Amino acid sequence: MNATRRLARLTMALNSTSSPSKGSHHPTQNLKAPRTLIDSSRRRMASTTSSSTASSSSSVEDKVLVVKNPEVKDTATVILMHGLGDTARGWEDAAHFISAKLSHVKFILPTAPVVPVTLNQGMRMPAWYDLEGLDFRSNEKCAGIEASVETINQIIAKEAATRPYDRIMVAGFSQGGALSLYAGLQQKERLAGLVCMSGYLPKPTGLPLIDPSLHSMPVRLFHGTIDEVVKPEYARQTLKFLQEKGMEDVVLREYSGLPHSASVEELNDVKVFIEEVMPEGANPELQSSL
Repeated sequence: MNATRRLARLTMALNSTSSPSKGSHHPTQNLKAPRTLIDSSRRRMASTTSSSTASSSSSVEDKVLVVKNPEVKDTATVILMHGLGDTARGWEDAAHFISAKLSHVKFILPTAPVVPVTLNQGMRMPAWYDLEGLDFRSNEKCAGIEASVETINQIIAKEAATRPYDRIMVAGFSQGGALSLYAGLQQKERLAGLVCMSGYLPKPTGLPLIDPSLHSMPVRLFHGTIDEVVKPEYARQTLKFLQEKGMEDVVLREYSGLPHSASVEELNDVKVFIEEVMPEGANPELQSSL
């Protein structure tokens, strides 16, 4: 499927997105990455002629999707994490949408383990860590988050064998965006940048001291102004916290009228940021020797 058709499908789905139901605690209830609704029975797989590949360990939920242009050598990597209750498939279209414009970038989309989630009455679903509530303080225990950080660290280490750390970015939506911040701020090497869409910094009191070598690492927070699941205030608190901890390049962009979802405008902004910090034509071997 070409970029124009993908954009049309994304736009159509986004226009049909409704607000979360009052009784729903699903951070991605109305996002099908960035289409509408998380429901595996309604999920549409990408065309078999697309440039994605997948490696499976034991089940569909365990798949790690890789989206890249097979005709171009990739020189940069974005590790993109989905939100609560979703899988890597949920964000495949978004990865293709951006990849069509950034052919030198490889997107790696892991899927979270299936675990009981306290917030959803113990229901088992893909989650990067347990959630006990939607308020800022109740998210601080985050049982399981350290194991998820190790999963991301392993992916980063594997990618770093073929490119410098500053050609690797960690990004995510909602709970995946929260993990991108928590994992990215604990790295021993400075990454190209971090992206958090509709998320927040989880377990801030448990975050180790951010290494001064990471203070210049750019962080971008993208958030809808009418997000009722992860409120915009959480993104603003995250911005303030990171600035107070010495992070020098943290920017929050808010999207008027956007609920707990993603928009084409937002994805374009993510694309611009990726291109800015990991431009095409850069020489990874030269960078790694500096």
